[in-house]
Amino acid sequence: MHDVSVRVLCYSHVDLPAEFFAGVPIHSGEGTPQAAMLYTLLSERDEAGAVHHHLVDCGFDEPWIPRFGFYDFEGPDIVLDKVGVRPEDIETVFVTHMHFDHVNNLHRFPNARVVVQWSEYEGWSRAMALPPLYSPMGAQSWLTSSFDRGDLSFFGRLAGDHRLTFAGDGDELHPGIVGRLSPGGHTFGIQWLTIETPEAPIVVASDAAMWFSNVEEMWPSGYTNGSTFQMLLTYGEISEYVGGDLDRVVPGHDMKVFDRHPSARIGANEVAELRVASWDTSVLDR
Repeated sequence: MHDVSVRVLCYSHVDLPAEFFAGVPIHSGEGTPQAAMLYTLLSERDEAGAVHHHLVDCGFDEPWIPRFGFYDFEGPDIVLDKVGVRPEDIETVFVTHMHFDHVNNLHRFPNARVVVQWSEYEGWSRAMALPPLYSPMGAQSWLTSSFDRGDLSFFGRLAGDHRLTFAGDGDELHPGIVGRLSPGGHTFGIQWLTIETPEAPIVVASDAAMWFSNVEEMWPSGYTNGSTFQMLLTYGEISEYVGGDLDRVVPGHDMKVFDRHPSARIGANEVAELRVASWDTSVLDR
């Protein structure tokens, strides 16, 4: 994949303390700014002229809306329709990590193959096997505060249907797309993806860097299920990979992605175009 269109799709908003994303104590007491819930659409055209669509992550389903006070929620059918795509058109979902807001909608993509790092799947499998001692607050315990136990079962179903692929660090997940492991960073095996384009590679960081400020200030986010030191090392790897040009990085939850790139609010949420392929046209003026 080289001449690829890269579009960042917001499907909901949430207001959370700044330090949740940007770090404690450096951003403590700075209020509750708006954050974006995102997934990224990659579209390519083959030599025969057929267009293929892939997603990096896929968002959460409606039952999660009350947990953190999400608003402006739109399901994948609505979000993808803005760019002329249907959920059944998605051929691959590249999972960066298994937090609910990145995988809970997998059931809405009936034709998609799902790719995840083995260490991510194995880590959550071990964590969910821990005794109730480690979840004294039930589903709202730290361990499951951003994890839906039902998602683990769904990954098992995907494996049974031959629709699940496990990856390792540095694997080419698809032509032009490489998964790079942040071992034990934000989660057990979160990966950030590099997308080759004719101009320069684009990094879909997801929560390997929640906000641009994580990389700019080299300060880990306040919320994690992993190692903040490993998160710091990953910020350095991302920065070095793009030569410090963070406009080529898609963070996991930063509204600033819509300031840094051509974008429009379509319906309740925003769409940004990081790159429009030579065979494609912008959706922002439709």
